[in-house]
Order: sequence, then C-alpha cells, then structure tokens
Amino acid sequence: MLQMNYQSDTIAAISTPPGKGGISIVKISGPDSIKTVKKIFTSKKDPENNERTMVYGRISDRAEKIDEALVCYMKAPYSYTGEDVVEIQSHGGYTAAETILEILLRSGLRLAEPGEFTKRAFLNGKIDLAQAEGVMEIVSADNKEHLKNAERLLEGYFSNQIEQLLTNLKKSLSLLEYSIDFQEQESETVTKGAIKKSIDNTIKTLNIMITSYKTAKRIKHGLNVVIAGKTNSGKSSLFNTLLGKKRAIVHKKEGTTRDWLEDKIELNGIPINLIDTAGLRSTDCEIEREGVNETERLLQKADVVIYLHDSTEKNPVFKDVLNENPDYIHISSKSDLAENKRQHHGLLAVSSKTHEGISTLMKKIAQNSKSILHDVNCDSPVMVDRHRIELNKARKNMKSALSGINTWSEEIIAYELREAEKHLEAVTGQNIDIDVLDEIFKHFCVGK
Repeated sequence: MLQMNYQSDTIAAISTPPGKGGISIVKISGPDSIKTVKKIFTSKKDPENNERTMVYGRISDRAEKIDEALVCYMKAPYSYTGEDVVEIQSHGGYTAAETILEILLRSGLRLAEPGEFTKRAFLNGKIDLAQAEGVMEIVSADNKEHLKNAERLLEGYFSNQIEQLLTNLKKSLSLLEYSIDFQEQESETVTKGAIKKSIDNTIKTLNIMITSYKTAKRIKHGLNVVIAGKTNSGKSSLFNTLLGKKRAIVHKKEGTTRDWLEDKIELNGIPINLIDTAGLRSTDCEIEREGVNETERLLQKADVVIYLHDSTEKNPVFKDVLNENPDYIHISSKSDLAENKRQHHGLLAVSSKTHEGISTLMKKIAQNSKSILHDVNCDSPVMVDRHRIELNKARKNMKSALSGINTWSEEIIAYELREAEKHLEAVTGQNIDIDVLDEIFKHFCVGK
C-alpha cells in the first residue's frame, strides 16, 4: 500500500548544496516527471526521446527565460529510484535552482522529504536498507577511509555478510526441524551436534562483525594520537609542526601547557585526532596537577601515543617509561640541540625546528594507525549503530539457543533462532516497520 502511494506521487528537490558553484541540480522522480519538465523546457531535441542523454535547452516560466539548462531523462526502472527520473542542471547559485524548483512545485509536484529519493530506491527494490544507509555514510564521509568503507556498504558487501548469516541460520533451523521429525531415532545426537556447530559458527561470525564497529567508529571520528612527555620536552612544538600551523603556545617556561589541545590531520587517508597534553611531573600547583591528571586520562584512551624524551636532558631517566609502554612511539626530541647522537639513546631523533625525523615519525604514526584500523576480519565493518544493535540482539538469541540446546525443547530453541532471524532481516530492511524507516530517512538531506 505504501509503495503504491509513492508511485502515484511525483517529487522534486534541489540536490546540490546552497551557495555559488559551477552547476545546480534539481531532481524530479515519479510518473509525471518528464511530462512536467517538458512544459517548462524548450529544446531542439526532445529529452523523452533521448533517454540517459544530456539535452541542452532553456527553462522558461510563462515565456520568460529563467536559465539555460541541461536535462537528462532516465526512464523507469533504469534510474536511481526505479521510477521515471529527470535531472535539470542549471547554472550554479541559489536563485536559478530555487526558481526552477518553485516553478515545478507550482506545476503540481511535491517537495521531496529528507532522503525520499533514496527511500523510494529502497521501496522499489533498487537497494536494500543497509545500502540506503550507505548513501548517508558517503555523504557524511570526511576522510578517505570512511568513504572507502561507505562505498563498500553501498555496494552490498555488508549486505552479503548478512545474507550469509541468514543462510547459516536457516541451516540451523532446518537441522532443528529434522531433529524434531526424527527425535525417536538414533540420528538425534548427531543432529544436535550439527546444530550446535552451526549456531556456534554463526555466533563467532557475529562476534567478529560486532567487534568491527569499534574500528569503524575510529574511521569515522578519527584515531586519538596523544603527544605526551615530561614538561618542556617539546610537545607543543611538535604538535604545531605535525599540524603545519601554530595552534599551541610554545614557551621555554615549564608547565606552559596546562590543558590539552586537539586538532585534526589526515595521514595516508587515515583521520587523526592529534592531541597536545600537559607535561607529566609532580607538582604542588593544583591547576597544573589537574592538567597532569587529564594527560593520564587521555593516555588511557589513546590509540597511538608519541612519547617525547628530551635529548638535551643531562641525566635522562626513561628506561622505566620504555619498558612499561613498549607500544608507544618513543622519540628523542630537540635533536638540533643535542651535542652528539649518543644523547638519543637509540630513539628516533626529531627536531621541530629543523624537521629532522618528522617525515619518519609521520610514517610511523600512519603505520601504527593503519594496523589498528585494518585489524578487522570481515569484508565490510559495521558502520551504522542501528546495525550493531540488531546484530547484538541476534547474537543474544543465538547464544540463548546454544545454551539451551541440551535442556530446552526444540520449539523454544526454534523460537530463539527465528527471533535472531528477524533481527538480521531488519538490518537489510526485510519486514521493517514504517516508523523505523521514517526515523532513518529523516536524517538524510532533502535532495538525496
């Protein structure tokens, strides 16, 4: 019923962001799309007879020329939404696109709701719900790794994993039904063993997928790379150098940095949240001590730590730090002031002034970050919180079924497995509630 209602309705919206640019795009979808556009578009060629081709002409309103434009008609079902779709490309800027949209709405079309074009693509079977959410991930991606994983979500890699889980779950249900039909025979023990193995394998796959959400979250929001060390070891200078701009105050007086600073960089497509911290030392100053406490808290949550050892310090004591934190990137700072190489104690020598060792350090940060992000043993990580929630619910049902395999009736185990099946199907939008759909698509932009 919902699908039929959508098919009788034609919508329009501006698909490009507001502001100045080369072109603006107005998108129309529905059965009246080409008929309505032809009323306001004049050209030597008929776009309806030139499908999937850019046709040059002009947009007019009651014989008044509005703008030159390119019109492309995509006939159903070979379009993004699966319906008749027309795209109008006018000159960039706010006024031209807004005027064209206003004319279309005056002609009887309806302004699209947020995400309605993608919603129609889902309802018309062009993509599943997980892929639809991949569209939003692409739009919101602000780094290359995020974009790469969002593209895989849209292309269906994640959906394929869900389908494989559903296939395995159905296998478990089939074995269970076989066990119910032949429970008086000797094959019951063998069948139960097979059911256990099947359920256990599915749970293991779910564990891997759910764990991948943490990595995907890092990709979306960035890895926390914390710069730490004793006071006046050159942390803020290094922070500025890695950023390529002056962000932190630098002074020779110890304890200058009392609160942490954060800024973003990207290394080899990997998003980094670079964090400068207060120097680590014992102090009677209450304010500075609070800064040290914050540094220790940030170190606990850090993905990568760059720990500075001042090469100009006459009697350095850093073996304990090295032994306790072997995963840190330990560097010898202020290398331009060191009298000889022995003062670096075998560590990477780095100078924020001469940039010695900076490129090597950046490669090391990228290498450590990449190893964290790529520690995922699945084709497409779980990127969307809704997916993680449904997978967690499915896993809970699967674990419940596994724990009761020897004590519960087959009917109860079958119930748990079918509940798990519902949660997995919800990920890709099978039998999804309309309220859930509305909640998902309301976060999309209007023209997508």
